[in-house]
Amino acid sequence: MNRFSKYLGPALGLAFFLIAFVTLMQSQPEKRNRYVYTQLKPYIPYRIEKKMSGLRIRDTRTGEKIEPDNTEIYHVLDRLEKAWGKRHLQLNASQLIVHDDQNRTLATIPLRNEKERNWVRRFFSIK
Repeated sequence: MNRFSKYLGPALGLAFFLIAFVTLMQSQPEKRNRYVYTQLKPYIPYRIEKKMSGLRIRDTRTGEKIEPDNTEIYHVLDRLEKAWGKRHLQLNASQLIVHDDQNRTLATIPLRNEKERNWVRRFFSIK
C-alpha cells in the first residue's frame, strides 16, 4: 500500500491536468482564415457582448440576445455564423459575394488563393 500512495498525488495531478487540457481544447472555436474573416466581420450580424455574469451574443438585426453557457459561447457563435453564411454568402470563382436578407449584394470580397476558397467552402458549407 505504501508504494502506491507515493504515486497517488502525481497521478491525480496528471489526471486533473489532462482533463483541464481536454476541456480547454474542446471549448476553442473553429479556426478561421484571418483575411477572409476580417473582411466578412462587418457584415456578420452577431456580436459578443460582455455582461456582469459573463458573455452573451447579440443579433444586431433584431436585438435578440442569446445567453449560452460561457463554455459554449464560441461554439454557439460558430453555429450562428455558419447558418448566416450559408444563407447570405455566394462563392464565385475568386470572389465571395455577401448578400443581405433581400438577396441584394452588399459586398464582393476578392479571394486571393485556393486556401481562402477552401476555408469558405468548409466553414460555411458553401459549394
